[in-house]
Formats: sequence, C-alpha cells, structure tokens
Amino acid sequence: MSHIVVIRGYKPGDELYCRDMIKDAIMTSFNSAFIANLFKEVTFQLMILCAAIMFIFFGMPFTVCLLVIPIVIFITYAGTYLGCVMIAAETNQEITNVPRIYMSNAFSCFWVAEAFQPYLMMREPKDYHYTIMTEQQFRDSKIDVSSQARVIVGTVGLLKSHKVEKGAWIKRLHVEKKYRRKGVGSLLLSIALQFAIDEGYSCADLVTSEYAEGGRELCFKKGFELKQMYHKQVIGPMFSYLLYELTYQIKEENNYYSRTHPKNIL
Repeated sequence: MSHIVVIRGYKPGDELYCRDMIKDAIMTSFNSAFIANLFKEVTFQLMILCAAIMFIFFGMPFTVCLLVIPIVIFITYAGTYLGCVMIAAETNQEITNVPRIYMSNAFSCFWVAEAFQPYLMMREPKDYHYTIMTEQQFRDSKIDVSSQARVIVGTVGLLKSHKVEKGAWIKRLHVEKKYRRKGVGSLLLSIALQFAIDEGYSCADLVTSEYAEGGRELCFKKGFELKQMYHKQVIGPMFSYLLYELTYQIKEENNYYSRTHPKNIL
C-alpha cells in the first residue's frame, strides 16, 4: 500500500506546513474574488459616480472621463489582493498559535491529514488512489512507511463557541487541491464531529466563504443546515465576501450513543 492519508492529531512542527498550505489556498482564491468584486453593483456605481464628477464639475471631455474605468478596475484588483493578504496574515497568526488555541484544554483539538507516498511520483496526486484512515486504524495496520515521503494535505480544528451555549466551532477545514475528492475532507469533518459528540457539545457550527462550494456540499451531505448568510467586509463594502454559517445539531441520543458505541459516525 504505497499511497495513504492518515488523519492524526496536531504535533509540534506541523504549523510550518499548515501555514504554507492554507496561505496558498487563500491566495489561489484571489482570481475568483477579484472577478466577484469587479462585477458588484458598488463597483459600477463608483465608476459612474467618478465619471459624472469629472464630466459635470470639472468639465472634462467624455473620452477622458472613461479613463475612470481602468482606474477603478486597478483599485478593485489592488484592494482584493490586499484583502487576501490580510486574511492570510490573520490565518497565519492563528496557525502559529495552534498549541495555545486548540491544544491547551480537553474541549478543543486540531487535526491534520498526512499523506504517505513515494518520493518519486510519475503523476499528480489527484491521479492516484489513496487509502484514507484514522490514526488508530493506521497503528493497527502496522504498515511500514519508513521509505515514504510525508506531506500534510489537510487540516481541521474544533473550539468551544463563545456565542452558543454548549456549542462548538469547526474551523480551518481545508484539503489541498490535489488531494480533494478522495475522502480526506469527509474523514476530517467526521472526526471533528465525533469529537464534538464525545465532549457533549449540543451543536457544531462552521463558516465557509462563497468560494468554497465544494466544502459546503460536503457539509450538507454530513447533515449540516444553513443557519445564516452574511457579508464580511475586508476593506469597506467594495471589498467584502459572502459567508455561509452552517450548523450541525447534536441530539441528546447521539451523545448517549457515542458513549456506549464510540466512533459511531466515522
């Protein structure tokens, strides 16, 4: 078995790989975010307003006023890029402090998906079949991976919610693009939900952006429901993005069942 992904608990040193992976994911969404911001109503309103001011109050020729269009496009591009950089910096700060934020008490945790694969691969990871397993399953299998390359390809964390009584937040659910649609994200989410059930949480909430359509589909398949939608401003109303807050309701009988039949949703 030469291609394996193991979901395991976070270990010191993982932050370097997690930080780079999540930063790359945020920056790869830049093009989609730029196009979305470019076609927002507020962008067209800004173009028209600036052109009207130049034409009416300064008496500039109409052809000169049209120059406002590429200027606004450039401002949108720069603002979107700066927004992505700010989000990446915020995420970087959180990942750097995973031991303090996620691993300092029994009611929160952080997991990574670690791929074991040959050092030399003739094709992209997306073209190979990977066996996905938990850390316990990996230990029980006694598979020798001493000659395999290791790379972190996914993350997920769970924290106690400060907004909902007995509620949990699932955060940083991410799988590197080359390893998606193999079951990695599904097992990461299942492990986080099982942890929430075992710790007696009443619900688990999760927020995804408008650019994470695949992640939302996975959550809905797991039983999440849409709680609310809202826009988060990064740099004013012109540079904002739509967020979906999803919730997973944990029934009381699920808590009892998890105590008597552990790992019931994995």
